[in-house]
Amino acid sequence: MHRREQHAVRGALWAVASSTAYSLSSVVGKDLLDQLGPASLLFWRFVIAAAVLWVAVLLWQRAGGPDPMAVPRGRALALGVMFGLLVLVGFLALDRLDASLYIVLVYLYPVFVVVGSSLLGTRPPPLTWLALAIVMVGVVMTVPELFTGVGDVSAVGVALTLAQAVIFAAYMIINARVMPREVDGVVTAAWIMLGASLVVAPIALLDGLVVPRGGGRVFEVALFALIPTVVSGICFFRAMRYIAPGAVAMVLTVEVALVILWSVLFLGEEVRAIRLAGATVLVGGVLLAQLVNIRESRINALLAT
Repeated sequence: MHRREQHAVRGALWAVASSTAYSLSSVVGKDLLDQLGPASLLFWRFVIAAAVLWVAVLLWQRAGGPDPMAVPRGRALALGVMFGLLVLVGFLALDRLDASLYIVLVYLYPVFVVVGSSLLGTRPPPLTWLALAIVMVGVVMTVPELFTGVGDVSAVGVALTLAQAVIFAAYMIINARVMPREVDGVVTAAWIMLGASLVVAPIALLDGLVVPRGGGRVFEVALFALIPTVVSGICFFRAMRYIAPGAVAMVLTVEVALVILWSVLFLGEEVRAIRLAGATVLVGGVLLAQLVNIRESRINALLAT
């Protein structure tokens, strides 16, 4: 297998790992939002994640690893601020919309990534659009509540959700363009979480910071900060080193299928057949996108020789 094809496969695997780690937030943090509130939950999530990541990168540097200061620090912090804002917008949107409608709208971000990349000169292969369409059909099928109505729809909630999708798409595109590929994902994640903390901390303090009580609650908060945040973030930025933002975005939609799986395995929920069918269609679209990505890498490798 040629090196570019290896990079395509490696990037896809890192993206799958990222979506898997993030999908566990539906299990790990199921009741944290009600207990702590959005501002406090995000405060502990990002502050703990930033502390863990910075300890890790500084210890790694002492052991011969990369210098975390040898990066475009201003850009990295700005991206972190952007990430913190898009997560806040998401919480505000979800507070105003049914979860089913929110999921479909926020997962429009792969469309915005592919379209935005195209407008900026990165032309995707024609089959990418087919893969994207399949992925979106799969996402819609996983939320059958849409077909039975979602109650009163908040225009503000819809606007906030679409804003989050656009900001996330812009975040991915900008990240791919301003962060050097040689910067390791652990280093990038450390700066991003620091920037996100700078946004969330003052909001949480003004809102009245809620401190988790009890060993079980503290453990749950720590787990929420480590798996869906630290692990997922590192895997995400490593994926971005190897494959285009559009390909990463489509792989990340696997999270929808994984949330269904975890809800059955860990929460004992019953799943309707249409949701299982939608998850299958979604995964099929993601696999098609990766086959296109690998094929494109092979063609580019042949043209380069």
